[in-house]
Amino acid sequence: MMRRATNLRPSTAGLGGRAIASLVFVTAASMVAQGFGRFTYPVLLDAINDDVLQSYTRAGLLGTTSLVAYLAGTAAVSVASTRVEPISLVKWGLTLSALGLGLLAVAPGFAMLAVALFIAGLGGAGVWVPAPGIAATAVGPERSGLAIGLVGSGIGLGIVVAGPLTNLVRWLADDEEAWRPVYLIQAVVALAVLLGVLTIVRLPPTGTNAARVQLSVLRSVPGWRLLVAAFAIFGVSYSLYFYFLVAQLRETGWSASASAYIFTIVGINSAAGGIAFGRLSDRYGRPRMMVAGFLLLAASPLLTLSGHPALVVAAAFSFGLCVAGTPTAIAGIVADNLEGRAFGAAFGLLTLVFGLAQVLGPPFAGVVAESTGSFAIPFLMASVTALAGAGCAIALWRRTN
Repeated sequence: MMRRATNLRPSTAGLGGRAIASLVFVTAASMVAQGFGRFTYPVLLDAINDDVLQSYTRAGLLGTTSLVAYLAGTAAVSVASTRVEPISLVKWGLTLSALGLGLLAVAPGFAMLAVALFIAGLGGAGVWVPAPGIAATAVGPERSGLAIGLVGSGIGLGIVVAGPLTNLVRWLADDEEAWRPVYLIQAVVALAVLLGVLTIVRLPPTGTNAARVQLSVLRSVPGWRLLVAAFAIFGVSYSLYFYFLVAQLRETGWSASASAYIFTIVGINSAAGGIAFGRLSDRYGRPRMMVAGFLLLAASPLLTLSGHPALVVAAAFSFGLCVAGTPTAIAGIVADNLEGRAFGAAFGLLTLVFGLAQVLGPPFAGVVAESTGSFAIPFLMASVTALAGAGCAIALWRRTN
């Protein structure tokens, strides 16, 4: 169940067809469950608000619904990981994601939107908690960071698709606020990915982890308390900023299409960030890359608040790199020490803490924006908390070296 941490560079040996197929479809599953099911909502938030909600407070509550579902799903998956094979959890998560996306496409009002986002949030947890462990096991310890980064890049790929897809749908519909067809197309893609996982991906059972593992296995990871604190801080910081990024741009005069392109830049760099941080963490250590990620996160809200187009683009670059890169480094630390079901249980607990923390962001930001007419206070708080996360990562770096 346990294995030593490794600082070896990625080997040059080729991967087998089974490993490549696993990485491709688990990456696609992450794209659907996270990039579509959870992270398309911010880019469509302004249109949904104008069409259905009529209140940023209600929009924030909807964002919280998704986060609460992700939290509940993470708790359930953490427990299930002690007995259920990781790939089975991915299949269930994809099923829920497809259902949630389909319901979002037809939801007539707030209540159905909340139900749909809740289901999609459950699906996101079902896929993401076991996915990094599957990737790391498929390629071996020497390249586990790179593999985890590749799977995490699926989230960025989903964000990349969301922006241009939204603009294309609005152009074809001749409606700048169209949003339902976006979710419908994503639901169809989700079904296609689910079919691929069901028919193509075949992974052997994790025989070394056949017995039930304990949730307390996280304690065997060196510096686990600092890891928990860092992931919690990351959840608070990113949720204060990310869910209202497009809304902030629209409030300061950006068009819907320009805002969607900024969101696309975030996605492109998120995909690149997961891969880059994973590769660099294999070579130079996970805590170092955590520090870099938190510093990028601290800079992003400040750059956005400047309002200068070039700085807003820079914010999208920096945030995109850190939003996938930081969790990749954190997951890599767990994968260096645990595998199979043990990884799922430990990373599930970490993700649960992250989920609890990120629930705080959207309602606070929504209420403050409603009362002050600005997202300045939540964005400034996002920067301050990110600096605290960098402090935790530095302490972890010193402890593990």
